[in-house]
Amino acid sequence: MPSHLARIFILVLMFSTVTSCQTLTEAERAFQNDADLARLEHLEYWTGLVEEYQKATGQFPFTSALASQESIGLVRIANANQLKYFDPDSSQYVAEFDNNYDGMFQEFSVADFVEELERGLGRTIDEKYDIQYVPTSSPVWYFYFVTKSGYLMWVTCITCGVTQISTLLLDGYTPTVNIASAGMKDSVTKALTRQEMLSHAIFRRWKSKKFVKEQFVRDREQKHYDDSKVHRSNR
Repeated sequence: MPSHLARIFILVLMFSTVTSCQTLTEAERAFQNDADLARLEHLEYWTGLVEEYQKATGQFPFTSALASQESIGLVRIANANQLKYFDPDSSQYVAEFDNNYDGMFQEFSVADFVEELERGLGRTIDEKYDIQYVPTSSPVWYFYFVTKSGYLMWVTCITCGVTQISTLLLDGYTPTVNIASAGMKDSVTKALTRQEMLSHAIFRRWKSKKFVKEQFVRDREQKHYDDSKVHRSNR
């Protein structure tokens, strides 16, 4: 495995023989059902934009901005409230959710990520974030990694459990779903390309589930469609 991918591999290395130990109440499970359906939609949405950008520009977002061949770029796709939990300068900072506490990754802001996508695509995009505002046992934002070899994006899916296409973070209870470009997927546990993931029977079964409170989900999504732009302009 190339050394510059080792850090990503470690971060998403999963104990796939462990089953989720989270115990959810009925209300929590209903909320996570809806949140997971949104997360899977958002994984499809953001990776679609990333791959459309690649077709338009010939590279993935921030490939050319990487400091070296060994660099790994990171965007944590979080709204203004969520990013406080991994901002060391925030009173709401939670160290265990900060996967870049040591500065190993070359980090780009979500505002710059959105701006770069819009530049490459030549249009304005809606921003879609995790509908859960406050992290409990798991991060409530999405992760985009980029190297000279390609990209990886992963989201949590609390009700997905461990399957052929989902696995657990090193915490032992947070399931994730990972989409990667062809040059990256073999370096990440259970990662699939976007086409492979969207056509997989398990993914399609997840997507066929029904929302408990879909209007709540859509209202919360829409509330943050311009989040990074609003907060960028307020600086």
